Amino acid sequence: MKVTCPHCKRRIKLKRGEDYICKCNNKINYMHFFKKKVNYLVYLLDANIFIYSDKKKDMRNLSCKKVLKIKSSKIKIGTTDVILDEIKENENINIPDTLKIYKIGKISEYIKSLKTNYLKQPSKADLSLLQAAINHPEVKGIITYDKDFGRIAAKGIIQKKSSSGFWLGTASDFLRKYKIKVDVR
Repeated sequence: MKVTCPHCKRRIKLKRGEDYICKCNNKINYMHFFKKKVNYLVYLLDANIFIYSDKKKDMRNLSCKKVLKIKSSKIKIGTTDVILDEIKENENINIPDTLKIYKIGKISEYIKSLKTNYLKQPSKADLSLLQAAINHPEVKGIITYDKDFGRIAAKGIIQKKSSSGFWLGTASDFLRKYKIKVDVR
């Protein structure tokens, strides 16, 4: 992102998540400029949220349906194209029009090298969520019921790459956190 130094008016190219010291010794914070540009937060959905929203007998069904129906100017719900490819086989799953979809081209080698434990490699869908979170600063968290995912995100991978905190939790945790009341019919 190119910005103008507020002190000396030089044009500076800022990299995501990095602070920069201008030639005039003014410290420029990336997130300061980014928050002026984007005034909403995005929470990414894992495939299991879509799947549980379709299973009527599952106890997580109602929470997942509510998360999919969120309409807010401050909070947006998103996912990756890889997740959509994974769930498109199930015709019963409704994908909302308000869903923000991130296109993930190539997953970095750093992300591919991650393991949930010593042997198990996360799925490509899980890795795509991590890549989207690292590439897009507006992504503030991931909503999932996958316990293995917590082992990866808990290592602080996204916090190291971005300059903000990162949230990871279930659909019901998310609804409680923001005190969201959505009518599901």
